[in-house]
This record gives sequence, C-alpha cells and structure tokens, in this order.
Amino acid sequence: MEKLLSGQTALITGATSGMGEAIARLFAAEGANVIIGGRSAGKGEKLAAEITAAGGAARYYGPMDVTSEDSVLEAVDKTLAEFGKLDILATFAGKTFDGEALDAKTAYDKTMESNMTGTYNTVFAVVPHMKARGSGKIIICSSNGAFNPTTPAYTYHMAKAACESLTVNLAMELAPLGIRVNCIKPGPIRTSFWDELASGDELEDLLDGIARHEVPMGRIGTAEDIAGPALFLASELSAYITGLCLYVGGGIGYVYSHPQSFLLGRTPTGEH
Repeated sequence: MEKLLSGQTALITGATSGMGEAIARLFAAEGANVIIGGRSAGKGEKLAAEITAAGGAARYYGPMDVTSEDSVLEAVDKTLAEFGKLDILATFAGKTFDGEALDAKTAYDKTMESNMTGTYNTVFAVVPHMKARGSGKIIICSSNGAFNPTTPAYTYHMAKAACESLTVNLAMELAPLGIRVNCIKPGPIRTSFWDELASGDELEDLLDGIARHEVPMGRIGTAEDIAGPALFLASELSAYITGLCLYVGGGIGYVYSHPQSFLLGRTPTGEH
C-alpha cells in the first residue's frame, strides 16, 4: 500500500524535540521529505541522520529561529531550492518561560514571540507558495489551555488562543484555493515543556495528579499521541476538513475537565 505522504515535502518547526520530533519521524516513515526546523544544530543533524538511516528523507538546513522572519524565509527558500515545493507545514515550535528567572515583561515578550509571532512568521512564509501552487496543508499547534485551562498560564494561553484565531481565519480565506488549515490542541503531553514548571519527584507528582484528576483516559499523553492526528490532518484522509481545532488530550476539553483539581495543595505561580 502506498504511504500516506509519498512524494510530499513537509516543513516541521519545533522538530528537534517533543511533539515536533515525533511528527517528523512519522511523516518521514509515511514517505514525506521532512525539513527539520529547530534551533539546536546538534539535535537537528542527529534526527536527520536517524531518519535517513531508517530509510526516510530528512534535511536540517541549520538553526531555524521562528521568531526571526529572515531565519524562517531562509529555511523555506532552501526547501524550495532543493525540492521545488512545500506541501505540508506543521508549526510546533513554542514554549513557556514561566519557570525561568525572568521579569514579567521579558517573559511576556519571549512567550508571545515564540508561540504567536513565530507561528505567524512561519505560516506567512509558506502561504504565498501554497497559493501559487493551489494546494497545501497547514497544521498549527495550540493548547487545551487556550480555552479550557485547568490552571492559569496567562501569556502562554493567550498566545495559543491567537494561534486558533489564525487557524480559522486562514481556513476561511484559503479553502477556495485548495489549501486546508487545521489546528491540534494538545492536552498534557510528556515533553520537555514541563521541565520549565517542575522537576524530579515534584514533576512526577504533578503529572500523576493531572492524569488521575483531569484526563478521562487516566494517563499523560506521549508525543506519538500527537503525531498520529497530525498525520491524519496532513494526509488525504482528512481531505474534506479545514478550520478544525482538534482536542487531543485523552478526553480533556470535550468530555470533561475538573478545574484546577490537580493543583489542590499547590501554590499557584505567576500571580497578577
């Protein structure tokens, strides 16, 4: 059976770790030429080598910083120069700065740049090419917490809410042009994202509490749990879907959520 993404070229931001890395590996396994977007040269080159050794096709053109429009455009230009097209964009670069020793204004600026402005820069570096070709698939990463928070994370959730607004506005404009735009809203996924908030036993206790009290399926998700839905949205299996903001969180968001139950006994951070 033909692979779902055979012959297609996919740019994935945030691909040097976590959900982006899992998506890069799966897309390559399904036949895509994968462009690894990320700032860590060591991780990017290592992932490209591993995908190639497994029989896939991957490129890492060097550090890519989504907060820099020039950096993003350079990666897109190199992709088009080598492959002549860009069929799929998955924007999974982003992080929270809540756990870092930053003043509130700096943390705000960095969070917005990484999650909101970075997504905007990447999308609009790719959209003109997709418009010219009359086809393309864009997958934007938001968060369950954008509209269904279990604890306040003001700046991060604001930035992710903006990504959902971008999704539906783009979907409306681009649908007649043959371009589909959808959004994944991850619930709690075990990635390095959580390292900014806690570590060691404290982190394990936090994740265990979330799994038991917040997630109907009773477990924390994995990066691979996000890669599968991303593949669906990138493939022709979802050919009649655009503008969708899809919860992927073991039932969080669309089954139920107990507000802040896992935080009982903990002191909230980021007071305003």
